[in-house]
Amino acid sequence: MLRPRRRRYIADYSESDSQPRTPKGLRLSHKGKANGEKLSRSSPIPWNIVVPTHRRERATEGLLLGCAVAEALSLPRHGVHPRVGLKLFGRNPLQFQFVPGIGTTSHRTHSLLMTVQAMLQSKADPSLFAVNLRKRIAWYQRAFPLRHIYTHGKRLVAKICNLPLDDSLTVGMADDPLIRSMVMSIMLQGCADSGTTWFQLGIGVSHLDMRVLNASLLVAYSTQLAQMVDQQNTVPTEILARLVAVIEDPELRFVLMKMNDALNLNQSVATFAKRQGWGNGLPNDIFASAVVGVYAWLRHPKRFRNCVERTILLGGACTSAATIAGALSGVSLGKRGIPNEWLRRLSTFPHNSKWREGLIERVKDWPHGVEDIQSTTAMPSSISGQLVRNALFAGFRILHGLIRTPMRLWQFSVEKRR
Repeated sequence: MLRPRRRRYIADYSESDSQPRTPKGLRLSHKGKANGEKLSRSSPIPWNIVVPTHRRERATEGLLLGCAVAEALSLPRHGVHPRVGLKLFGRNPLQFQFVPGIGTTSHRTHSLLMTVQAMLQSKADPSLFAVNLRKRIAWYQRAFPLRHIYTHGKRLVAKICNLPLDDSLTVGMADDPLIRSMVMSIMLQGCADSGTTWFQLGIGVSHLDMRVLNASLLVAYSTQLAQMVDQQNTVPTEILARLVAVIEDPELRFVLMKMNDALNLNQSVATFAKRQGWGNGLPNDIFASAVVGVYAWLRHPKRFRNCVERTILLGGACTSAATIAGALSGVSLGKRGIPNEWLRRLSTFPHNSKWREGLIERVKDWPHGVEDIQSTTAMPSSISGQLVRNALFAGFRILHGLIRTPMRLWQFSVEKRR
């Protein structure tokens, strides 16, 4: 159980605090064990330091809206080569084009909402949180019948044919750990001496690989700093220095040092991605999504539009990285930092604005202290509305697949001639 909130406020965050112990029992894949990777044992700002309510409310609202806007803008270009994306959808300023004129979200934003709901239902118990989150993810996947059949069919064929199978991935929603870690970072700040147990259980719902956990912790610590930092006096290199100080994974530390050099040289997001070998589109890799998303935020800490658009134009698996970048920028800048033309056309159906406001209201003071922690409940879910939304989303997904086919065939023929 979480301890009662101790009223140490943001002004005291530079004070020294004891290092939390790393709980045992994390289930690792064979890859994590073989490499002997370590879990980061500290955070840039101790977890028991309380964030003022108004700032937590702004960060929560910015996280939700920033994530939703970035995902809705990037969906048409996801999985497409950057040059093909430019031919199909044009350059910036970007518009909502998955559903023309309407900002439609996908499973990343819904994963954010599911995590918040599971946190509210947990009664501040990390084990109960993991159980509730697992149930919500399972229901959400079954609400997509075709995707559910495809995921389990793929695993069945791999077993029958003795094909290599990633045993670190327990469910098919590969982007969820990064988004879940951002939610936990905001809600746990000021609630516990250490959030390590929460992160291990929350991320372990879908992934068992230490590399995924380290990438998720990078995003969580970045969210923690985005929530705390003064947006008028943001110094990206100082934020990065705080991240380097607490990250123990050698691979991640090496990339962060390269990120520091890129920031000092004012390299664009595209140049940084190209120098990492991702010039022809971002790979479908959680590690790459975390790194690019954090760099885009640090490169454009005061401009939500630039942060998101530069990431989306990278192409490939740009949706994951853009969602991280948009969410970090939203946490730092709040709702006011997001362009109004995007907010006006954003739809999170079946959840309306009143539903979102109620969710934020419940989050901003969570866990509300020992008096009413047992009465904290999640917002009501609309199962019928979610099924309707999933059916419409699947229809537009098929339509976009047909639209992309000619350009992909053209790209394949060009590469073959080379």
